[in-house]
Amino acid sequence: MILPRFIKKLLAVFRGSVAPPLIFLSVLIGFWTGLMPGWSGLHTVLLVIVLVLNVHIGLFLLSLGLAKALSLAAAPLLYHSGLWVQQYLSGLLAALAKVPVVGITDFSNFALAGALVVGPILGAVLGLALAFSVINFRRMMVKLDEKSERFRKWYSKSWVRILDRILVGKRAKDVKAMFVKAKYVRKAGIVLALLVVAGFLAVAHFLQDTAIKNYATDTLTQVNKAEVNLHDLGISLLGGSVSAEGLQMTDAQNPQQNQLAVEKVAASASVYDLLLGRLVMENVEVSGVQFDQQRQTPGQVIETPAEGEKPFDPNRYKVTPEKIAKLEKYVKDAQKVKEQLQKLSKWLPQGKDGAPQPEEVPHKYLDYLRLHAQTAPSPRVLAKRVLADKVAIPSALFGLSEVLLTNLSDAPQALDEPMTFELTSHETPAAMKVTVDYSESGVPQISGTFEGFDLSKVQSSLGDQAGLAFQSGSASGTFTGQVTREQIDLAIQVGLKDLKATGQGNGVLGLGAQQTTEIMSVLNELSTTIRVVGLFAEPRLAFDTEGLGETFKQALVKAGKDRLQKEIDNKLQEQLGDKLGDKVPDQLKDVIKEPSKNLMEGLGGLLGGKKQDQNEPGP
Repeated sequence: MILPRFIKKLLAVFRGSVAPPLIFLSVLIGFWTGLMPGWSGLHTVLLVIVLVLNVHIGLFLLSLGLAKALSLAAAPLLYHSGLWVQQYLSGLLAALAKVPVVGITDFSNFALAGALVVGPILGAVLGLALAFSVINFRRMMVKLDEKSERFRKWYSKSWVRILDRILVGKRAKDVKAMFVKAKYVRKAGIVLALLVVAGFLAVAHFLQDTAIKNYATDTLTQVNKAEVNLHDLGISLLGGSVSAEGLQMTDAQNPQQNQLAVEKVAASASVYDLLLGRLVMENVEVSGVQFDQQRQTPGQVIETPAEGEKPFDPNRYKVTPEKIAKLEKYVKDAQKVKEQLQKLSKWLPQGKDGAPQPEEVPHKYLDYLRLHAQTAPSPRVLAKRVLADKVAIPSALFGLSEVLLTNLSDAPQALDEPMTFELTSHETPAAMKVTVDYSESGVPQISGTFEGFDLSKVQSSLGDQAGLAFQSGSASGTFTGQVTREQIDLAIQVGLKDLKATGQGNGVLGLGAQQTTEIMSVLNELSTTIRVVGLFAEPRLAFDTEGLGETFKQALVKAGKDRLQKEIDNKLQEQLGDKLGDKVPDQLKDVIKEPSKNLMEGLGGLLGGKKQDQNEPGP
C-alpha cells in the first residue's frame, strides 16, 4: 500500500540529506507563516526567506498546512493571545510596523498579533522535536550500517532503492550521506526571490489601474455618500511618484452634477513610506479644479437614513436666547448655505460623542480571526503640501484664487503639526488662513485670520432683514473655536473699516432703519464679536449686543450733536448772512463760513475775548 503523500515527505526527511538545522527552520517558518490569518507584508517576507534559505520546501508546505488548519481550530486561543500581545508587547508591534514591507501588515488584528508570537514559539518547539528525532534516527541507521554487513548490502541494492522510492520517497544515497554539511543558502532561490520581488512590483504596477484605483474610489464614495470617479491612478514604487487624473465627485443633493472635479493631481512620494503601506507626498500640485459642473451621466447616490432634527440648547454654549438668531435672518439663501455645510460636514472629524466604541467580544467563531484592536490612529495618507492655483471659487468675494493646504491627512489627530488651509484671491484683496490643531485635546481647535473682505460684495448674499445694507468697506479679523462633524462653536472678532452703510428692515438692535442710518453716517469703523454655535449644518448666530449697544449709543449721541450743530449753523447762516449781507464783519464771516468750528469760540473772538493759551497759568 502506497503511503499518503505528507507521510512520505516526512519519512523522506528522516532518511534524506537535509541538515537538522534546516529541518528546524523549515518547521519554524512553516508554522509561523500558516498560523497567521490572511496574507500580509510579513507573509511576503517569510516567503522570500524560504526561497533564499535552503529549507526543505515539502516540510515547509506540510508545516504551513498543519498550522493553517490549527489556526482555525485554535482561533479563540489566537484571539486571547493577541489581546495579551497588544497590551504588553505594543512596542514590538510598533517596531515591526517601521520595517519596510513588514510594516504593511495590519498588526491591530488580534489573531495575527497572537500568531506573531505563538507561531514561532510553537514552530520552534515542533522543529526542535523533529530535528532531534531525525538526528536520533540517523544515528541508529549509522550504528546499524556499521554493525551489520548484511543490512549494508541489502540497503545498497538497486531494487530496494526503487521500491523504497515508490513506497516511501526520496532518500540519501547511503547512510553517511545523511550527515553532509548543511548549505543554508539556495543559490537558485536568490534568483527566484528576485523574480518574485520583480513580479510583485510588476503586479503592483498593472493592478494600480484596477485594484488600487477601485479601492480609492470606493473609499471616497463611502465618505462622499455619492459616486466618485477616477479616470487614472499611477503609483511608482521605484520612482517615488503619484499621479491621478479625472477625479469627479458627485453632488449627493444633485446627482446630475459634480460638486468637485479635478483634472490632474501630481506629487512626489516617499519610497520608504510606500513600502510601509503609507502614502506620504511632499509636494502635491493640483490643476483644473472646478465646482458644480454638469456630469455626462448622473452619479449614483448612497442612501442614508435621514437624521431627526436635534434640539438647540443655548445653555450649552453659555449664551442667552435673546442673543441667538437663525441663519435665515441674515443670509439671503440660507438653505443653499446649509446644503453646502452639510456637504462639508462629511469631511470634518468626529467629536468625542461620535468617537468609535471599543470592539465587542466575538459573537461568532470566525470573529476571533477578524476582530481588530482600537489602536491609536495612524495616518496612511499624508500630503505635506498641496497647491492648487487658479481655482475658480464660486464666490464674488474670492473668484479666481490660490489654495494652499499643509499636512492634509486621513488621521490629522495623529500628526505633530497642525493642518493649515490658505485661500488667497487673485481678483480681490480677500485672503483667509485656517489652522486645525489637535495637540491640546481630541477635539480639533480651529483658529485663523481673514482680511480684505469687500463688504459691497458680501452685501449680495445678505438678506433683507440683516439690518444693514453695505455700500462699501472692508472686513478683517480673527476666529477661534471648535468645529466637528456634529457641532460648531466659533468666536469671530470682526473689524470693519471705511464703512459706508444704511439701515434696512428693522435696523440694528431694533433701532429701525432711519435711526440705524443716522448711526452709520458717523461710524467709519466698527469692531464686534460674533459667535457661531449649534449643529454644524444648522448654525445659529449670537451677537455681542451689549458691546454693540454701547457703540451705537455713543454713535447716536455724536450723530445728535452733529445734527444739532448743523441746525444751529444753518439758522445762523439764514438769520445773519442773508440780512446783513456785505455789512457782516470779517470775523463773523469766518464763523458763518466755517460752521464746523465751535460757535462759542468764534463768537468769543468776535466780542474781543482772547482764548487763553493752554500753557499759560490760570488766573
